[in-house]
This record gives sequence, C-alpha cells and structure tokens, in this order.
Amino acid sequence: MGKYGDVAVKAACYVNEGHTPLIAWNKASCEIFKPGSSSQKKGCPKNAFLGLYGGAGTNAMYAQKALAYLKSNPNKNVTTYELWANVMSGVQKVHNQQMDVVLSLYHEGLI
Repeated sequence: MGKYGDVAVKAACYVNEGHTPLIAWNKASCEIFKPGSSSQKKGCPKNAFLGLYGGAGTNAMYAQKALAYLKSNPNKNVTTYELWANVMSGVQKVHNQQMDVVLSLYHEGLI
C-alpha cells in the first residue's frame, strides 16, 4: 500500500466515525503529508476516494469502475497497474494513484 492508500484507509476510518468523506480525506492527508503540500492537495486520489462515497467526476468514475471489477472478480489478485489497464479499456493514460486508493480500501475490507 502506498501513501495514498494509507490516506484512504485513515480517511475511511474517519468516515466510519461520522466525518464527511471530504473532511475525512483532508484530515487523513494532512497526517500523511505536509499540510498544504502538493502531495496533500493532489486531486486524483482524493477524487477517487470521494467517488467511492457518491462523488462525481472522471476520477470518481475510475474508482467506481475499479471497485465494480474487484467485486465481480473477488478471487483475482490484481496489481494497481492491471486494475488501471482494466478500467481504461485500452486507453493509454498514466494512472495517478487512483487505483492505490481503491485497492487499499478493498484489501482492508473498507469498501
């Protein structure tokens, strides 16, 4: 699990404690990264996380599609790169930690 996976797991725990997903992400990301840093503010993993809690947008769609794939293939051990390739269906685009968020939450049983 990478740092954005760590953020996602902490944030999901905060959501379970009653925080909104956005507040949970912001709180968790400030614990892992320096507050205000580009890493802490990075949008792709944050929006992927928010997408798993009803958010909208491109990164939300990527996360939702990845989760659907994982749920339909529960016994398949997949890497972030394999999951990204499945989500992108042949479109060549570099992933930006969205799949780390999804896989970390999935493996921890939080989604």
